[in-house]
Amino acid sequence: MKKPFFFRTFTRVGLVPYIGGTVAHVLRLIYEFPIVEAPFIIHWVVVLFGGYATAGFVWYIRQIDFQGFMDKLLYGLVIFHLGGSVVLHAYSLITRSNDWMGFFSMGYSYFAILYFVGLGGYCWSLGKRIEKL
Repeated sequence: MKKPFFFRTFTRVGLVPYIGGTVAHVLRLIYEFPIVEAPFIIHWVVVLFGGYATAGFVWYIRQIDFQGFMDKLLYGLVIFHLGGSVVLHAYSLITRSNDWMGFFSMGYSYFAILYFVGLGGYCWSLGKRIEKL
């Protein structure tokens, strides 16, 4: 029996904010632009794609065949990070302000690139595993 569309796509949709975030942080480091000047389209992308993916990660948690502690930990980190990002970026849309983003120094982008690639890679590998179910 074919799995529902939402089940087959939520991990791949989660790649959009992780790939976009990686690119954004690399560009920030190259061009040294202030993060508080980020365009508002970023917030829409995170809220829409990240919200869709987070909902899938929460909704389908019981259908995932976890392969050990690290798999569970990474799954939880994606829910925490992506879900938290959705809330913060939605806040920017509601308040029409990027002021909260000023908290993140330029040095944060080095760290962000690492965990965006890592969590995005996890979304990719989980999506490959889901394809086989």
